[in-house]
Amino acid sequence: MQVNARAAVSSVRETSSIGRAEHISLEGEAEIASPTRPPHRKVRATYALKSALRDCSTEISLLDDHYLQVHSVRGKDSKRYSIDLRFLNSQPVRIRNIAWFWWSLTFLQASGTAVGIWLAMRSANPLTSTAFIGGCIAAAGMIGSAIFGVRHTTESLNFTSVHGGATLVHVLGGIGSTKKGKSFFVAMIKEIAAAKTARQQAKQQLLRDEMREHHRLRELAVLSEADYEASKARILLAHS
Repeated sequence: MQVNARAAVSSVRETSSIGRAEHISLEGEAEIASPTRPPHRKVRATYALKSALRDCSTEISLLDDHYLQVHSVRGKDSKRYSIDLRFLNSQPVRIRNIAWFWWSLTFLQASGTAVGIWLAMRSANPLTSTAFIGGCIAAAGMIGSAIFGVRHTTESLNFTSVHGGATLVHVLGGIGSTKKGKSFFVAMIKEIAAAKTARQQAKQQLLRDEMREHHRLRELAVLSEADYEASKARILLAHS
């Protein structure tokens, strides 16, 4: 009985050691630096979306060998990077953000403008009346609020990583703007499926490669430290 108990303890320790070894192996291999200059690949198709009002632009190109090149500009922040399509989820996430505050303010100021004009028309001197001046002020505020409403009302299309759940491609524009690139995104989704078929791997190796990709994108400042750590935790969870 004592011999069997020792054997059982030994077996548990061995299993635990294997689990820790896999965990360390997965996390350790992610620290291998990727080449700073990736090989040149021919561009097959390109989609570009620019919004001067929001001071942002996104250009995405499908490359040979199932790769994607992204050039993202958000104000003064500009990033250019490539992605192995194997690591993208083929189901993008569409997010709409309506600037309700600014649109509500626009409506209130429009109402104030209408009331001011109505009162001014009832006065003896409409153009010099207090109501007319107040209506003009409300109209100016209405225009400003409407501009902010348009600027902050956005639609984004996000492609996340398969196991890490990190947003690797972020396309930002106005409501309905991404519909113009529907044919490109359909082709992109097909390329994602083709990439997974062309370079099939065992799950453990795929997870290691995906973590390497996340590490590389963190080094390029595509992923923040917080996003990288969260994605790493998800990948390690999928590995167990």
